Amino acid sequence: MKPSVHPENAWPTISDPANQNRAFTLTELLVVLAIVALLAMTLLPALAGVKDKGGRAQCAANLRQIGMASMVYANENNTWLPLCWLDPTGGDSSHGLNVLNEVHYTRYVWITSPTSPTPPYPVPTNATPANYFQNLGYLYHAGLAGNGNIFYCPAQSGTNYLGADSYLPLLTTDASGTVRSSYDYNPRAVIGASSRYFRQYQKTTQLEPRKLFAVDDLELGLNPTTFAHIRERGWNVLFTDGGVQFSRSGQVYGLLRNLTSGSSIYYPDANQYCDYLERDH
Repeated sequence: MKPSVHPENAWPTISDPANQNRAFTLTELLVVLAIVALLAMTLLPALAGVKDKGGRAQCAANLRQIGMASMVYANENNTWLPLCWLDPTGGDSSHGLNVLNEVHYTRYVWITSPTSPTPPYPVPTNATPANYFQNLGYLYHAGLAGNGNIFYCPAQSGTNYLGADSYLPLLTTDASGTVRSSYDYNPRAVIGASSRYFRQYQKTTQLEPRKLFAVDDLELGLNPTTFAHIRERGWNVLFTDGGVQFSRSGQVYGLLRNLTSGSSIYYPDANQYCDYLERDH
């Protein structure tokens, strides 16, 4: 026989008012939603700040690698640093050897011309100027920049032409046959023949201590789609000694704020930007 179960030992039934589930009231739901919204407002900026710092750190690492690769390249090329030579037929024209005139010349990695070939691309040398690879492109061709990803700040939107996604697989040209970098590379210039501005540091023997050697792109001003570190209002700067620091130059920010859309930064104004970024960090 089964032992009888005394009613006192039985579990309470679901109909027991003390054990019934009670639904939230509308007021309680609104309170919970308000708390969640408050937490989101508190945490999201902090999470965005963490993401910004991560992107900035990776950007700084890219610049350090660019600095080291440039020195290795120069060591293997009779002290010559990577060139900018947009038109080898131009002599000292606006597109001649290491003639800059505008800052945006320094962010080109590859650029087409009437004599540009189809791949495989020619070997860039000083004897036969590379009218194809430019600036950081020399490091890529020399095998000193991996797949070229170090040319792109991770904080740059993949939808603009300064981001890596515009040139995938790296380094595919865009519709105009051009590849750009996120960085202005070796942008200082001095005035020379025919009132042209020539790259100041063409060889490592010309380098000066603690001078700007590369920086997040400046040419597009404070455009929110291309200003890599817009929330932090600053730029990573690579110096000639290989160090990288973040500059929150108020002077540069003010100058770029007044830069009209589509404008170019010409020399000698570009050198002034460099001066401010070297000093304000």
